[in-house]
Order: sequence, then C-alpha cells, then structure tokens
Amino acid sequence: MNNLLFKNIIFLILLLFTNYLTSQEATNFNHLVLTRVGYLNKDKVLDSITIKQDTVNQFRPYRLEIYLSKKKVGKILSISTDKAITPEYFQGSNGMEKEKSFSDIKIRNYILTIKHDYENELKEHSFRLRANKFKLIKYYSIKSDNFGKIHYETINFVNHIRKTKTVSSSNNRVLDENEYKLRMNSTYLKDLNMVSEIHH
Repeated sequence: MNNLLFKNIIFLILLLFTNYLTSQEATNFNHLVLTRVGYLNKDKVLDSITIKQDTVNQFRPYRLEIYLSKKKVGKILSISTDKAITPEYFQGSNGMEKEKSFSDIKIRNYILTIKHDYENELKEHSFRLRANKFKLIKYYSIKSDNFGKIHYETINFVNHIRKTKTVSSSNNRVLDENEYKLRMNSTYLKDLNMVSEIHH
C-alpha cells in the first residue's frame, strides 16, 4: 500500500513538473512595447509595426510584427519574427543585469530601422521593402572602448561599401579611417538573427 502511494506521489510530482516546464516554454507575448505607423512602400497607405515582449520567458524576448496595408483589403501581417530583436536579458533575468537592449524602431523615407543600445555600443539595421521582402540595405554602429577611442562602422549594401573610422574620444581627432569594397550579399529581415544560441 505504501509502495503504491509512493508511486502515485512520484507520478504526481512528475506531472506537475512537466506542466511547469511546458508553461515555461510556451510563448506569452502579451506586453505591447511600442507601435509605429508610417509608409513602408509608395502606395500612400499607412503601414504599421508592433513590438511585443514575452514577460514570462526569463530572457524577455521581443516579437516584431509588420503589417502592410492594402487598399480595399486592410492590414496584412507581412512578417512576424522573434529573432530580429535582441532579448532584454542576455543570460536570463534571475539576478542578471541587462547586457543587450532593444532601443527603438523608426520608419523614415520608406526605410525601417531597428536600433539596439548596448552599454557602450549603438547598432542600427536598416531595411527597405523590395519584392514583398524587407532587405537589409545599411548597417551602422558606434562603439566606445576603454582606451579613449570611438569606433564607427557603416556598411552600405546597395553599393557594397564598408567604411570604418576611429576617433579620439577626448578631442574627436581621426586616428584611423578605411574604406573597403565588399562582395557579400545582404540578408532579409526574416533571416536576421540577433538572438544568441544561449536563448534556445
């Protein structure tokens, strides 16, 4: 009798633990972080972007949703991705400080820009809608180090040019400047992965 009771208790504990893990793995993007409205194409109909956050997952990931507006049809979900924006917490929220942070999204001149602010670095990925896909057309970053230098990097995927510049943070004197011709192709927004493998 005691053996049967023991087995039932073990079974109940395993069942509760399994349900707990399942609930932890389930996505819960219930927090609306921001909404942006603007023109992503030239049809003169306003499109919209929403950013939602999963407040249950320990990494606090974000979901980017882009809605393109069609005349006489309304808004159509064009893209929904959980990887284009870095999660709020790099190694989980349990006692960990923020290492990477989503900053903002802008729509200007039919270009969508995703901004990330790190502790000492700003990164921007800019996309333009082409053939119903958002293609990366520009990457930009500014990073300061602990040696009194600020590093700039710009990659223009339209003309395949990468520019780098290093300046002194004390007097803005240019210490180094280079320009390179690239042979790499740009990626699409749906393929952009800003989520480290540690979050999977």
